[in-house]
Amino acid sequence: MADELHAFALIAANWPYLLRGLQVTLLLSVFSLVGSTGLGAVFAMLRMSPLWWLRWPAVLYVDIVRMIPLVMVIFWIFFLIPILTGQAVLPVTTALIALILFNTSYMAEVIRTGLQSVPRGLSEAARCSGMSYTQCMLRVVLPIAMRSMLPALVSRLIALIMGTSLASIIGVTEFFRAANDINNRLFLPYQIFALVGLVYFILSFSLSMLGRALQRSLAAGERRSGKTAAPPLMQQVALTLDH
Repeated sequence: MADELHAFALIAANWPYLLRGLQVTLLLSVFSLVGSTGLGAVFAMLRMSPLWWLRWPAVLYVDIVRMIPLVMVIFWIFFLIPILTGQAVLPVTTALIALILFNTSYMAEVIRTGLQSVPRGLSEAARCSGMSYTQCMLRVVLPIAMRSMLPALVSRLIALIMGTSLASIIGVTEFFRAANDINNRLFLPYQIFALVGLVYFILSFSLSMLGRALQRSLAAGERRSGKTAAPPLMQQVALTLDH
Protein backbone atom coordinates (compact mmCIF):
# COMPACT_ATOMS: atom_id res chain seq x y z
CA MET A 1 0.00 0.00 0.00
CA ALA A 2 2.82 2.37 0.85
CA ASP A 3 4.45 1.65 -2.51
CA GLU A 4 1.22 2.46 -4.35
CA LEU A 5 0.81 5.73 -2.46
CA HIS A 6 4.41 6.62 -3.24
CA ALA A 7 3.85 5.83 -6.93
CA PHE A 8 0.75 8.03 -7.16
CA ALA A 9 2.58 10.79 -5.28
CA LEU A 10 5.31 10.69 -7.93
CA ILE A 11 2.71 10.81 -10.71
CA ALA A 12 0.94 13.72 -8.98
CA ALA A 13 4.24 15.62 -8.86
CA ASN A 14 4.43 15.28 -12.65
CA TRP A 15 0.79 16.19 -13.22
CA PRO A 16 1.56 19.69 -14.63
CA TYR A 17 3.59 18.05 -17.40
CA LEU A 18 0.67 15.73 -18.15
CA LEU A 19 -1.72 18.67 -18.20
CA ARG A 20 0.42 20.46 -20.80
CA GLY A 21 0.34 17.33 -22.92
CA LEU A 22 -3.43 17.10 -22.48
CA GLN A 23 -3.75 20.73 -23.53
CA VAL A 24 -1.84 19.98 -26.75
CA THR A 25 -4.13 16.99 -27.38
CA LEU A 26 -7.30 19.05 -26.95
CA LEU A 27 -6.01 21.96 -29.03
CA LEU A 28 -4.94 19.63 -31.84
CA SER A 29 -8.35 17.93 -31.75
CA VAL A 30 -10.40 21.13 -31.77
CA PHE A 31 -8.36 22.92 -34.46
CA SER A 32 -8.31 19.76 -36.57
CA LEU A 33 -12.09 19.47 -36.29
CA VAL A 34 -12.59 23.12 -37.29
CA GLY A 35 -10.17 22.89 -40.21
CA SER A 36 -11.45 19.56 -41.49
CA THR A 37 -15.06 20.73 -41.18
CA GLY A 38 -14.33 23.71 -43.42
CA LEU A 39 -12.45 21.62 -45.99
CA GLY A 40 -14.99 18.81 -45.66
CA ALA A 41 -17.79 21.23 -46.55
CA VAL A 42 -15.88 22.24 -49.70
CA PHE A 43 -15.28 18.62 -50.75
CA ALA A 44 -18.86 17.65 -49.94
CA MET A 45 -20.21 20.38 -52.21
CA LEU A 46 -17.71 19.42 -54.91
CA ARG A 47 -18.86 15.79 -54.68
CA MET A 48 -22.43 16.94 -55.23
CA SER A 49 -21.52 19.26 -58.09
CA PRO A 50 -23.15 18.52 -61.47
CA LEU A 51 -19.78 19.24 -63.12
CA TRP A 52 -17.75 16.04 -63.43
CA TRP A 53 -14.38 17.85 -63.50
CA LEU A 54 -15.17 19.20 -60.02
CA ARG A 55 -16.89 16.08 -58.71
CA TRP A 56 -14.38 13.35 -59.61
CA PRO A 57 -11.23 14.89 -58.02
CA ALA A 58 -13.20 15.25 -54.78
CA VAL A 59 -14.42 11.64 -55.03
CA LEU A 60 -10.87 10.37 -55.59
CA TYR A 61 -9.46 12.37 -52.68
CA VAL A 62 -12.13 11.21 -50.23
CA ASP A 63 -12.00 7.56 -51.27
CA ILE A 64 -8.19 7.31 -51.40
CA VAL A 65 -7.43 9.09 -48.11
CA ARG A 66 -10.01 7.01 -46.24
CA MET A 67 -8.08 3.87 -47.27
CA ILE A 68 -4.76 5.14 -45.85
CA PRO A 69 -3.81 4.77 -42.16
CA LEU A 70 -3.44 8.05 -40.27
CA VAL A 71 0.11 7.16 -39.24
CA MET A 72 1.14 7.05 -42.92
CA VAL A 73 -0.44 10.45 -43.57
CA ILE A 74 1.51 11.90 -40.63
CA PHE A 75 4.79 10.46 -41.94
CA TRP A 76 4.14 11.67 -45.49
CA ILE A 77 3.38 15.22 -44.37
CA PHE A 78 6.35 15.19 -41.97
CA PHE A 79 8.83 14.32 -44.73
CA LEU A 80 7.08 15.95 -47.70
CA ILE A 81 6.66 19.54 -46.45
CA PRO A 82 10.42 20.14 -45.89
CA ILE A 83 11.11 18.76 -49.39
CA LEU A 84 8.51 21.05 -51.00
CA THR A 85 9.28 24.18 -48.97
CA GLY A 86 12.97 23.67 -48.21
CA GLN A 87 12.28 24.59 -44.58
CA ALA A 88 11.79 22.55 -41.43
CA VAL A 89 8.28 22.55 -39.97
CA LEU A 90 7.39 22.17 -36.32
CA PRO A 91 6.14 18.65 -35.50
CA VAL A 92 2.96 20.03 -33.98
CA THR A 93 2.25 21.93 -37.23
CA THR A 94 2.87 18.77 -39.22
CA ALA A 95 0.51 16.81 -36.97
CA LEU A 96 -2.19 19.46 -37.32
CA ILE A 97 -1.96 19.48 -41.12
CA ALA A 98 -2.02 15.67 -41.26
CA LEU A 99 -5.02 15.42 -38.94
CA ILE A 100 -6.93 18.03 -40.95
CA LEU A 101 -6.20 16.38 -44.29
CA PHE A 102 -7.03 12.91 -42.96
CA ASN A 103 -10.22 13.91 -41.17
CA THR A 104 -11.40 15.98 -44.13
CA SER A 105 -12.12 12.77 -46.04
CA TYR A 106 -14.48 11.63 -43.27
CA MET A 107 -16.02 15.05 -42.68
CA ALA A 108 -16.79 15.33 -46.40
CA GLU A 109 -18.95 12.21 -46.16
CA VAL A 110 -20.61 13.37 -42.93
CA ILE A 111 -21.46 16.74 -44.46
CA ARG A 112 -22.55 15.24 -47.78
CA THR A 113 -24.96 12.95 -45.93
CA GLY A 114 -26.28 15.91 -43.98
CA LEU A 115 -26.73 17.97 -47.14
CA GLN A 116 -28.61 15.15 -48.82
CA SER A 117 -30.94 14.93 -45.83
CA VAL A 118 -32.25 18.44 -46.60
CA PRO A 119 -35.45 18.26 -48.71
CA ARG A 120 -34.59 18.79 -52.35
CA GLY A 121 -37.53 21.12 -52.79
CA LEU A 122 -35.96 23.54 -50.35
CA SER A 123 -32.80 23.93 -52.43
CA GLU A 124 -34.89 24.18 -55.60
CA ALA A 125 -36.92 26.96 -54.02
CA ALA A 126 -33.70 28.77 -53.13
CA ARG A 127 -32.42 28.43 -56.69
CA CYS A 128 -35.73 29.76 -58.00
CA SER A 129 -35.31 32.82 -55.80
CA GLY A 130 -32.22 33.76 -57.84
CA MET A 131 -29.41 32.19 -55.80
CA SER A 132 -26.43 30.53 -57.42
CA TYR A 133 -25.48 26.95 -56.56
CA THR A 134 -22.79 28.13 -54.12
CA GLN A 135 -25.09 30.67 -52.45
CA CYS A 136 -27.80 28.05 -52.10
CA MET A 137 -25.41 25.61 -50.44
CA LEU A 138 -23.75 28.12 -48.10
CA ARG A 139 -26.78 30.19 -47.09
CA VAL A 140 -29.66 27.69 -47.11
CA VAL A 141 -28.76 23.99 -47.32
CA LEU A 142 -25.60 23.89 -45.16
CA PRO A 143 -27.06 25.76 -42.12
CA ILE A 144 -30.07 23.45 -42.09
CA ALA A 145 -27.95 20.32 -42.57
CA MET A 146 -25.66 21.30 -39.68
CA ARG A 147 -28.46 20.54 -37.22
CA SER A 148 -28.51 16.87 -38.19
CA MET A 149 -24.73 16.64 -38.40
CA LEU A 150 -23.99 17.73 -34.83
CA PRO A 151 -23.93 14.18 -33.33
CA ALA A 152 -21.60 13.00 -36.11
CA LEU A 153 -19.32 15.98 -35.47
CA VAL A 154 -19.04 14.92 -31.84
CA SER A 155 -18.10 11.40 -32.93
CA ARG A 156 -15.39 12.75 -35.22
CA LEU A 157 -14.03 14.86 -32.35
CA ILE A 158 -13.70 11.70 -30.25
CA ALA A 159 -11.86 10.00 -33.12
CA LEU A 160 -9.53 12.99 -33.40
CA ILE A 161 -8.72 12.88 -29.69
CA MET A 162 -7.75 9.24 -30.09
CA GLY A 163 -5.82 10.01 -33.28
CA THR A 164 -3.66 12.71 -31.71
CA SER A 165 -1.77 10.00 -29.83
CA LEU A 166 -0.13 9.06 -33.14
CA ALA A 167 1.46 12.51 -33.29
CA SER A 168 3.93 11.27 -30.69
CA ILE A 169 5.80 9.33 -33.40
CA ILE A 170 7.11 12.60 -34.88
CA GLY A 171 7.98 14.14 -31.51
CA VAL A 172 4.81 16.02 -30.55
CA THR A 173 4.49 16.07 -26.77
CA GLU A 174 0.76 15.47 -26.55
CA PHE A 175 -0.93 13.63 -23.68
CA PHE A 176 0.23 10.11 -24.56
CA ARG A 177 3.81 11.22 -25.28
CA ALA A 178 3.90 13.17 -22.00
CA ALA A 179 2.76 10.08 -20.11
CA ASN A 180 5.37 7.96 -21.85
CA ASP A 181 8.11 10.49 -20.97
CA ILE A 182 7.10 10.31 -17.32
CA ASN A 183 7.07 6.52 -17.44
CA ASN A 184 10.59 6.51 -18.88
CA ARG A 185 11.74 8.47 -15.82
CA LEU A 186 9.71 6.72 -13.12
CA PHE A 187 9.06 3.30 -14.68
CA LEU A 188 5.51 3.01 -13.33
CA PRO A 189 3.75 1.67 -16.46
CA TYR A 190 0.67 0.17 -14.76
CA GLN A 191 -0.19 3.25 -12.74
CA ILE A 192 0.67 5.82 -15.43
CA PHE A 193 -1.06 4.17 -18.36
CA ALA A 194 -4.06 3.26 -16.21
CA LEU A 195 -4.38 6.98 -15.55
CA VAL A 196 -3.96 7.73 -19.27
CA GLY A 197 -6.68 5.25 -20.15
CA LEU A 198 -8.97 6.74 -17.53
CA VAL A 199 -8.49 10.28 -18.88
CA TYR A 200 -9.16 9.16 -22.47
CA PHE A 201 -12.25 7.28 -21.26
CA ILE A 202 -13.59 10.32 -19.38
CA LEU A 203 -13.09 12.55 -22.42
CA SER A 204 -14.66 10.09 -24.83
CA PHE A 205 -17.54 9.19 -22.52
CA SER A 206 -18.34 12.84 -21.80
CA LEU A 207 -18.36 13.70 -25.51
CA SER A 208 -20.45 10.63 -26.36
CA MET A 209 -22.98 11.70 -23.73
CA LEU A 210 -23.01 15.13 -25.33
CA GLY A 211 -23.62 13.51 -28.72
CA ARG A 212 -26.53 11.48 -27.34
CA ALA A 213 -27.99 14.60 -25.73
CA LEU A 214 -27.80 16.38 -29.08
CA GLN A 215 -29.50 13.44 -30.77
CA ARG A 216 -32.31 13.47 -28.22
CA SER A 217 -32.66 17.22 -28.58
CA LEU A 218 -32.85 16.99 -32.36
CA ALA A 219 -35.32 14.10 -32.20
CA ALA A 220 -37.51 16.02 -29.75
CA GLY A 221 -37.41 19.06 -32.00
CA GLU A 222 -38.46 16.95 -34.99
CA ARG A 223 -41.35 15.44 -33.04
CA ARG A 224 -42.54 18.88 -31.97
CA SER A 225 -42.25 20.25 -35.49
CA GLY A 226 -44.11 17.23 -36.81
CA LYS A 227 -47.16 18.26 -34.84
CA THR A 228 -47.35 21.61 -36.65
CA ALA A 229 -47.86 22.33 -40.30
CA ALA A 230 -44.60 22.96 -42.15
CA PRO A 231 -44.32 26.41 -43.77
CA PRO A 232 -44.10 26.65 -47.53
CA LEU A 233 -40.69 26.12 -49.06
CA MET A 234 -40.14 29.73 -50.00
CA GLN A 235 -41.07 30.74 -46.46
CA GLN A 236 -38.46 28.32 -45.08
CA VAL A 237 -35.86 29.85 -47.41
CA ALA A 238 -36.80 33.32 -46.21
CA LEU A 239 -36.56 32.26 -42.58
CA THR A 240 -33.15 30.73 -43.18
CA LEU A 241 -31.84 33.86 -44.88
CA ASP A 242 -33.16 36.03 -42.05
CA HIS A 243 -31.06 34.04 -39.60
